[in-house]
Amino acid sequence: MVKIILITSKLKFEDTGAPIGGSVVDLHLKAKGLVELGHKVTVVTAFSNENRIPCAVPYAVFERNIKGRGLLGIQLGVHTILKEFSKDADVFYMDGHMFLYGAGAYRLLGGKVPAVGFFNVRLNAWADASGNAARPSILKRVKKSMRYVIEHFIGVPIANHLDAFIFNTPQVQRMYHNFGIGKDKPNAVIEDFIETRGIIERFGVTASSVEKHQKTALRISLLATGRMLPEKGFDILIRALSNVRNRQNYRLILSGGGEEKERLEKLTKELGLSETIFFSGWVEKEKLYQFFKEAHVFIFPKWWIEYGSAGLTEAFAFGLPSIISGGGALEWFAKNS
Repeated sequence: MVKIILITSKLKFEDTGAPIGGSVVDLHLKAKGLVELGHKVTVVTAFSNENRIPCAVPYAVFERNIKGRGLLGIQLGVHTILKEFSKDADVFYMDGHMFLYGAGAYRLLGGKVPAVGFFNVRLNAWADASGNAARPSILKRVKKSMRYVIEHFIGVPIANHLDAFIFNTPQVQRMYHNFGIGKDKPNAVIEDFIETRGIIERFGVTASSVEKHQKTALRISLLATGRMLPEKGFDILIRALSNVRNRQNYRLILSGGGEEKERLEKLTKELGLSETIFFSGWVEKEKLYQFFKEAHVFIFPKWWIEYGSAGLTEAFAFGLPSIISGGGALEWFAKNS
């Protein structure tokens, strides 16, 4: 039995016990799986005021609250957490993009317990290289440039004291290696965990059931889901649909909430698509899975080119043909699934 402590920002669950958010799903399934393998698993949440845990979980949860939300405050906070729990751990596993410098400092300053970082998003210091984000103001660009220099010349050598690095896509791995992080240490690419087998078994997904569902469609149901951010390109999908002939043969479900939802609803109305596009808002997992079950095509119009997608993994579990942006992690995942 190995004593494993996982450190993450927060845990959020629906009343039904379904994890909320792709990162929470991934960490929960990893912790649950390790328990099932016979290990002693503890999860420490660093920003526990954001927790929502209305259900029982199969592992111990310790709640801590890092007060500082700036770069230095977060790293000092996780360093304190690592020292506190070191006597109870054989290995630490943590959200790498958030805690890499504090964890590296823990090992650099004599911490005895091996520390592993999991990386699935970019560092805040990095500029957008894919055209996914709006150009920031001059002041913000100056601040980001200063932070980039500090992290590159001071942070990177500290972060490289982590014992191993796990990345969820080769593209994310490449970003960190190019920055100088982790390339000379043990590395692995492990996709985000999704309970695909459970989805397939629960909903009876087979090749024949998918074929029957597709062939009997009277109206083709398109599904796009996720937090409505500019980076996800839902507006591209809406505009594309406005150019489709025989739109009465299609129905698009846009599931999710976020800062772009109101603007997207307005755009839909302006383009005369109110009868074609349905905005569900944020829905619980059970309702979302019903959308997947009823859909004929899943669409992910745009995303950070390096990132994976829990939604795409779920779409594949339901046997859905999927339209995605090419040339990045989503294409890599599609080809390797």
